[in-house]
Amino acid sequence: MNTESTTLTGAARAAASAFLIAIAPLAAGLGTPTPAVAQGLLSQRVVQAEILPGWQTERGTRIAALHLRMEPGWHTYWRVPGEAGIAPRLDWSGSQNVAAVAPIWPRPQVFVQNGLQSFVYENDLILPLEITPANPNRPIALIGDLAIGVCRDTCVPVDLTVQAALRGTGERDGRILSAMAAAAEPAARAGLTRTTCRVAPERRGAALTLRATLPRTGRDEHIVVELPGTGLWISDTRTWREGTDLVAEARVRAPGGGAVGIDRSSLAITVLSESRMVTSQGCVGG
Repeated sequence: MNTESTTLTGAARAAASAFLIAIAPLAAGLGTPTPAVAQGLLSQRVVQAEILPGWQTERGTRIAALHLRMEPGWHTYWRVPGEAGIAPRLDWSGSQNVAAVAPIWPRPQVFVQNGLQSFVYENDLILPLEITPANPNRPIALIGDLAIGVCRDTCVPVDLTVQAALRGTGERDGRILSAMAAAAEPAARAGLTRTTCRVAPERRGAALTLRATLPRTGRDEHIVVELPGTGLWISDTRTWREGTDLVAEARVRAPGGGAVGIDRSSLAITVLSESRMVTSQGCVGG
């Protein structure tokens, strides 16, 4: 099963065990899906969470969503938090009849405070989840152990546990569909024709320069570069336009300060603007 973190806390394990016992009779019949209320420090005062139960797809997967409601003025972070944020960790490993959970991140806002840039969702986040069941003919017990950051003037870490019984075919939810419509689209659809990247060794790691030939996607364009699964740290990028090219620079570090080696095919690129988010995979030397 795919997760975005590794272990449940002791409290979450206890909640998961109680929940699994409670929903055991679901395997024998169908009923109305029940959203779960989050549990965790500060959840009642700053942020509340629930699972929107969603619907079953023709492929046999389930589209549901994590819904975070924050107090006015508070925000939480995208999967890449930026220079001053707290990266979210979403662990679904305590779930039952779940083979994989894939989040579908909607476009975040670019937020600048004290000269530092972050990628955030303010007041409300609906994060669609595509769930692959181990057995599509049985109900799903979705249990999430979440660690997120919520910020206003200062930032605080919040631990939450969400849980829901997902059964039956469900119904399409306009809120989830709207969030999915705001997810990244292929950059080729936006007119990307070429992506090159140059890696220059430095005393501590390497400097990465990326150049994407791409029509303007909107105002305030910013390139986010990820190297998933490599263990490499990559800085926030400095992004600017040179005619039809969008250019970005970043620093890359290896654990322990060792030499940096980058497989260009694994490099993931996301272009954010105030109205659009596009994504591409890989680059060629240049």
